Amino acid sequence: MDLSVYDGKTVRIKTVWGEIFEGEAVHDSEEYCEHEYGWAEESLNLNHWLFRRSDIESVEQIVGEPRIWMSRRMHFMHLDHPAYGRMEDGLKTLELRLNDPKRREIQVGDIICFEGFEEDNEYLHMEVKELLPFPSFKELYAALPLSEMGYSPEEEKNASPADMDKYYTPEEQARWGVLAIRVAEP
Repeated sequence: MDLSVYDGKTVRIKTVWGEIFEGEAVHDSEEYCEHEYGWAEESLNLNHWLFRRSDIESVEQIVGEPRIWMSRRMHFMHLDHPAYGRMEDGLKTLELRLNDPKRREIQVGDIICFEGFEEDNEYLHMEVKELLPFPSFKELYAALPLSEMGYSPEEEKNASPADMDKYYTPEEQARWGVLAIRVAEP
């Protein structure tokens, strides 16, 4: 599929996850994407959402104004290892974050595109099934299964809410509260 033919045209994109997006497309060449984003794959930029060729099931030109901006929202988050591998294997079903303004935009049914830190072009798409806000990681850890947070049985013995301090300061946690995002494959 040659995405360059859609540059500057109003299109409808259906992703491999079943979402539908409409808007004016801007084509980014393979070379540009490799330089800017670190992947050698052409892409379409649609309403500030970037779709790699491998993300697109189909694309068609439409006439007139777009009727649908997108059927589900997509959010992008980094995920370190081994958490990425555990989520990919279905062992980690809860992602823990601050409940800051960025995360408050997430809704049940949205898609989160997790990007791994260790390898180029490593992406995992998960559907948001449930949002569980808590005042702190202390309450969150007391209420939810550690195994669903990605801890192995050996790690559960030493698991602590303080483990999250390496990602978020105590001041950030107190200001925003925290969030467990239950995810599953779409």
